[in-house]
Amino acid sequence: MTPTDSDTGGRVVTWTAFPDRDADRFRLVVLHLAAGVPVVIGLAVLVLLVFVVADGIAVENVRGIVLVVVLALIGGPASLVYLLLAVEYGSKREMQKLIPPIGWFRLRYIPVSLLGGGILLLSLAIQPGILPVYLIGLVVCKMAVDLRYTVGRIDPEKASLRQVSGAAAAEYTDDGGLDPSDRQVRTFDLSPLRCVSQRQIGDYTVFVPRYQSHGRWGRPLVLAVPNDTATEAKTALDTVIRTTDWTPSSGLDRAVRIVLGGLGILFLSTTGGFATVGADALPVVAYAVATLGLLGVILLFLAIRG
Repeated sequence: MTPTDSDTGGRVVTWTAFPDRDADRFRLVVLHLAAGVPVVIGLAVLVLLVFVVADGIAVENVRGIVLVVVLALIGGPASLVYLLLAVEYGSKREMQKLIPPIGWFRLRYIPVSLLGGGILLLSLAIQPGILPVYLIGLVVCKMAVDLRYTVGRIDPEKASLRQVSGAAAAEYTDDGGLDPSDRQVRTFDLSPLRCVSQRQIGDYTVFVPRYQSHGRWGRPLVLAVPNDTATEAKTALDTVIRTTDWTPSSGLDRAVRIVLGGLGILFLSTTGGFATVGADALPVVAYAVATLGLLGVILLFLAIRG
């Protein structure tokens, strides 16, 4: 963790926060918790295929057995032929997408993965409506992990924030600074900043910025910096608040509003139609359609207030 320029607010403030990834317990817990989801889904698919084969043998249904064999050989990214071709001709990056690295796997964290998979099964068996909450929880945990790995730079004079976060930050090697032309670097305009609150959590200070009306879109909602840089970062943010004049724009482009509004109306119409004619559908389907309706409401809100 390396702060620089700890003087008054006109100075640029930079920081680097890299916890030890191999010993970062919070990161390992989140990764193993999330790993339980594909493991459970994979086991469910495997059990289904075994059931199809067993049923085909019992009733002499050759079609079912042929279907399973075709899926196993040439049926997609998990098929044997596809894997062999990827190993032979695929690039290293393509192989990483196909078979993600599991250097983070730890045997002592297997119970955590089992807990993640167990929660998924319980949510589907007892109350399918819990599933979106579970998935949202995983996303929030992933965001919390990414916030702890950051390379950041606040320039009060330009009211700008440049930041690399997550795995990209842990691998960022640009010693010359945060180049805005680098696609890994995200640049934010902080001129609509109205006030900021802070809270210390462990080795980090978490800032929650609040923006002027119509000024929150496309800007960070949370900013985490190391504690030894918190004072300088707070001073820089206060300088932005005091010295920057911001004129609100009209918000989202009209074309974007039309697209968001159209999708919102489509999703709500689908939900309404399903509620009218599909009341006897499976609970999982009903919850999925209800989630689609919630997404429609969010899209309409963004189209109106964006």
